[in-house]
Amino acid sequence: MPLLLDLPGLALVAGCLILGLGLAAGGPPWLTWGERVVIGIVLAVVVLTLWGYILALAVGVTMGLVLLLALIGLGAGGFLLWRHRPRLRSALAARSWAQRATITVAAAIAVVALSMGYLFLRAVEVTPDAWLAHYNNTWSDWSFHASYTTTFVYGHNLPPQNPIFSGTPFRYTFAPDFLSALLVAGGWSIPAALAWPSLGMTVLALSGLILWARRLTGGIGAGVFAVTLTLLGGGVGFWFFFGDAARRGLLETLLHIPRSYDRFDPPVNIQWYNPILSYYLPQRSFVFGAAIVMAVLLLLTPPMLTAPFFRWRETMDTIRRSWRRWTIKSEAVAFLAAGGLTGLLPFFHVHSLVVLGIVTVCWAILFPRPAWLGFFAVMALLALPRLLMAVPGDPGAPPDHQYPRWLIGWVSGTDFPPWFWIKNTGLFWPLLLLALLSPLALRGRIRLLIAPFSLVFLVANLIKFQPWDWDNSKLLVFWYLASAVAVGAVLVRLARAHLAGAVVAAAIWLSLVASGALSLLQFLPPQGPAYVWFTTEEVQLAEQVRQQTPPKAVFVTGEQPTNPIADLAGRSVLMSYPGWLWSYGINYTQREADLARIYNGGPQALDLLHRYRADYVVIGPSETTAFRPNVDYFRAQFRMVLHTANYQIYAVPPG
Repeated sequence: MPLLLDLPGLALVAGCLILGLGLAAGGPPWLTWGERVVIGIVLAVVVLTLWGYILALAVGVTMGLVLLLALIGLGAGGFLLWRHRPRLRSALAARSWAQRATITVAAAIAVVALSMGYLFLRAVEVTPDAWLAHYNNTWSDWSFHASYTTTFVYGHNLPPQNPIFSGTPFRYTFAPDFLSALLVAGGWSIPAALAWPSLGMTVLALSGLILWARRLTGGIGAGVFAVTLTLLGGGVGFWFFFGDAARRGLLETLLHIPRSYDRFDPPVNIQWYNPILSYYLPQRSFVFGAAIVMAVLLLLTPPMLTAPFFRWRETMDTIRRSWRRWTIKSEAVAFLAAGGLTGLLPFFHVHSLVVLGIVTVCWAILFPRPAWLGFFAVMALLALPRLLMAVPGDPGAPPDHQYPRWLIGWVSGTDFPPWFWIKNTGLFWPLLLLALLSPLALRGRIRLLIAPFSLVFLVANLIKFQPWDWDNSKLLVFWYLASAVAVGAVLVRLARAHLAGAVVAAAIWLSLVASGALSLLQFLPPQGPAYVWFTTEEVQLAEQVRQQTPPKAVFVTGEQPTNPIADLAGRSVLMSYPGWLWSYGINYTQREADLARIYNGGPQALDLLHRYRADYVVIGPSETTAFRPNVDYFRAQFRMVLHTANYQIYAVPPG
């Protein structure tokens, strides 16, 4: 029976894959099959997710909608595969899949998929007593994403309002969590619906990185180096490991890592955290954005490799001549598809849009082509409406929470910025400068294609894009990802030059990944910790809330990150964890004070509950610790509708 309940969700996954393969079969002929598969699956996920959202506005997030989307994906994908069967036959006849280079790429991608699969699938462990999180960042961030996922499927939150700050606009990039909501409606558990899409998009992003590096360098060596760096790259914090090992013994220190080596407060001031633990595992929007960015780069890079450099006069003449007899060619279709994916990024990850905006403008200036007009027109048409609604923060927030604002030097503090970045990235910057400023490892045109990502680095060190300054790392991680290809090319060049060069390249690579690898070991067996995400009592409480309260009911709860009402039951709450709210520019100070007044009881509590249109009040362990609620008042004046060993839920009397 559980398998049968999972089948609609599995059918939706199959629909995405078949549609992706169908799109790949009809993709531009100048792309390799691997590139087309990555682009096709990313396109399929984006299209089915947003088409599902549009349909859900009319019918809700139901199992019927999931089956309909699965049929659309399977039908459209099957038709495309049938239509392009001659191309498929010729590809099979050419046996390109059996070539050594193709097998090597496939093997590298398989290793990446298996490694990341192990990390993602142990993120949440379901036991008889509790749901356990094995990474501290997924414990917190996936709570946030669970609330957005369940509000769609259990809370009928369409069109969406902010479920963790009830009665306010929903500005977050919700599409990744809406896809998970579809899977929950399709019978999947909440942990599975969060983990599997994140894993899939991570594998697509990293596969795209390997293929993009292969396109730029002609081999996969730079791409393999780039993947390891973008997953584990860090600064010089590993140096402190040697002191710890000298005091405690090498084996004891490795088996019981005493601290993180990727983050140190000032005066050491290392802020470049392990990418796996800080981005790929916890940040679901980031991995969707990364996959879309790589799909766009794969679409646009081949034309950029052949476009004349800075031929603006010829380009403008071509545009004028073809204005009245304009036709869409295959290259223009690729640019339009890339523009469409870029324009839809505000639904998935806004920082990725900033990155592609900077890079593609630079590419368009360096390598002008008429097709850029279509790219930017489609991008603006799709992106601007959502940006105008999603980006502005709360106008009543304190000045230091407003954005964008100047942020000179990012979080370097009193450090001299170049020294700060040497501490945070080790030899990465010197190697990147060597790659971009010399022909040692990359041809001139390739250097021009990678160089604009350094402008992303510069912008992230000058302007704050969210209230929390550290969030600029969501831009910097893309600079690092693309620049890692250039650094990887230098390491490959060194390794191939001489045996001594290979030793030097290996030593440099180890210095770049040591801090990240040591920090990751903290969370792996035999020393990996387990954090209680939700107890079995809380899981059962959430199920009762879903069954016995209206979907659009508003609950008053505590401010803890793990909130069974918001995260598992899918109900809106008056106010959730303040750390999430201020990081998106929401001024919550008045509501937080009112929350304390509500739990104090008395006539003012009922007035506030009616003002905020709250329907239920929850008193549990978190609320008891934080607010010391007036339990006698609620017992005397309110009707208890649900209770467990540690929780009581009271209905708010009508006003």
